[in-house]
Amino acid sequence: MRVTMVFHGPFRVATGVPRPGSDAAVDRSELLPASSLKGLMRDSAERLLPGLPDLVEQVFGGPRKPTVWAWSSARFPHEPQVRTRARVSLDAETGAAKRDHLLYGEEVWARSAEFDVTRHALLPQSPLGEDDHLAVLACAAAGVHGIGSDRRRGLGWVECTTADPVVDAALVDRFRALAANWRQQHAS
Repeated sequence: MRVTMVFHGPFRVATGVPRPGSDAAVDRSELLPASSLKGLMRDSAERLLPGLPDLVEQVFGGPRKPTVWAWSSARFPHEPQVRTRARVSLDAETGAAKRDHLLYGEEVWARSAEFDVTRHALLPQSPLGEDDHLAVLACAAAGVHGIGSDRRRGLGWVECTTADPVVDAALVDRFRALAANWRQQHAS
């Protein structure tokens, strides 16, 4: 399954390690790593399937249950630009800038990116078939609207789509039926 991500502004997935001139640096060789993309989709699935952690684990794996799916890192069809932005920390009471709280962070400007989610192993014995897995994965991808840090400050707003399967009314109905059936079968 290929996921296309369209950016509505810059994003930052920081390394956690500063570099000279930047307090929040990005990894220029891997701007959007596979682990971040999987985490975003898993978080989306958990929000779309509240109270169904076992169903999410069937698709995304868990501590003692590896997933049969592998995520690629993002590929950018157009060369993204990395820029540095300055920001200040504000005092909650006065609304003024705090002394000595000027921060510099790198941010990535890109139009779009693509990544793949591919099956790398046989599906385990489960009531879920591959089409069920793909429905969960595609709906989870469509539910991702933000990536990286500082999303409340306007960074990382995205839209994700899939071509196969397409998230249309039929796929959403399948997803809802899958969730309802899972809830009913695992209620006890």
